[in-house]
Amino acid sequence: MCIIIARIDTIKSAKIQIFNGVRSVYSFTIELKSGGKTPLYKQLYEHIAEEIRQNKLEENERMPSKKSLASHLGISANTVETAYEILVQEGYLEAVPRSGFYVRHIGAPPHTDDAPNYDEEAEQNSAEPQFKSDFRTAAVDVGSFPYATWIKLSKEVMYGSPELLNAGRFKGDIELRRGIAKYLREFRGVNCSPVRVIVGAGIEFLLTLICELLGKNCSFAIEDPGYEKIDLILRNGRRKVSYVPLDKKGMSVSELEKSGADIAYITPSHQFPTGIVMPIDRRAELLRWADEKPERYIIEDDISGEFNYTKRPMTAVQGISGSDKVIYLNTFSRVLAPSIRIAYMVLPEKLLKRFEERFSMYASTVPRFEQRTLSRFIAENYLSRHLNRVKNIYRKRRDLLIAVLKSTKYPLEISGERAGVHIMLKSPAADMIIKKAAESGIKLYRLDDYFFTPVQTPSNTLVAGYAGVSAEDIENLRRALT
Repeated sequence: MCIIIARIDTIKSAKIQIFNGVRSVYSFTIELKSGGKTPLYKQLYEHIAEEIRQNKLEENERMPSKKSLASHLGISANTVETAYEILVQEGYLEAVPRSGFYVRHIGAPPHTDDAPNYDEEAEQNSAEPQFKSDFRTAAVDVGSFPYATWIKLSKEVMYGSPELLNAGRFKGDIELRRGIAKYLREFRGVNCSPVRVIVGAGIEFLLTLICELLGKNCSFAIEDPGYEKIDLILRNGRRKVSYVPLDKKGMSVSELEKSGADIAYITPSHQFPTGIVMPIDRRAELLRWADEKPERYIIEDDISGEFNYTKRPMTAVQGISGSDKVIYLNTFSRVLAPSIRIAYMVLPEKLLKRFEERFSMYASTVPRFEQRTLSRFIAENYLSRHLNRVKNIYRKRRDLLIAVLKSTKYPLEISGERAGVHIMLKSPAADMIIKKAAESGIKLYRLDDYFFTPVQTPSNTLVAGYAGVSAEDIENLRRALT
């Protein structure tokens, strides 16, 4: 065997040494550059590994000894030993006691000439807003976030709770679950104990767990129109999905029966996107539907339940009956900020036992420092004060938006203003309103875009969120429609 080895101290000079072997002739050049950012052992390891991947070293060929290779390269034996150890760990070489290091067969890896077509600049540009003012429904007023309080609590938690570096409970820390249970009982009338509260990083994650919990054979019914994201999550989970139309009270129970679904996914506090607040008789009707068969459940998405502008908001569906058929689902993303990925669900007793059996080995997806910060935010009444503050902000913004819309020349029928953070605008001039707004850099949305089934007749209805816009944005809309 003949191996040509070179160490290059600079780009212009090289020293070549030859090891003589028997039976086969093999040569390669090792270029080691001293003083660079890459350590010598890594340069040596990477070169030998690449030679083996390219089959330039035959299987079972004996490598030079550590001392001889180090001597001829003018480097320390420790450097060669480190490179050889890595090659052995990764399976490129085999160390045979009292014999040496031998090349292992790794097989040719798959090769493709297709280069990834990735345009980082295009992705960045696609994320930039295309409108000066966007009346989207998922936004919040970031200016009202309690920065000072949150930072204060975060620092105190970080410096005073080193035990939070350890892993926590899979359902979430008990302090936070106690706070959520108390909050739900006081503000939403939800009947629950901390044991039944599960904390997770976002509605998407929790709904994925629910799908696994209910089994692959269960079918879902979702509101039409409704959340496109919910449909996507369920379909990604390979679940059968039926789209159930709405009437004036929300999801039609008669149509739900026809769908044959096992699970009804509803947004009763402020139906998205129509804004329908489901009355008590329809809630009771849905509960009766769920009680008829053991495998039926209701998922109550209460994402806008906190933002009810009447004197007495309706109790959550989960809290109006002793039925153990409602999975309550909510998030702090709308109350605080979308980037705070802390959501939670309240499971019925039967499903709780199943959850503990199946997911007890899972780790919580929410960092414990954030959990403790939020639990203190709730316990020390910051959440209730913040909620009252943003409700007043949103109420005034809603009133301003409605007043501005009514002052325009277009005939409008406004609905959905009782709760939530968006309103509906029905007008025979809907197309013109969209066009005029867009010409002024303002984004409005069509209700028809939220339907899952084809719309036979245009609804002439627009959807306008107001939580994430300013008074100036609303004034710009007034000028655009004047």
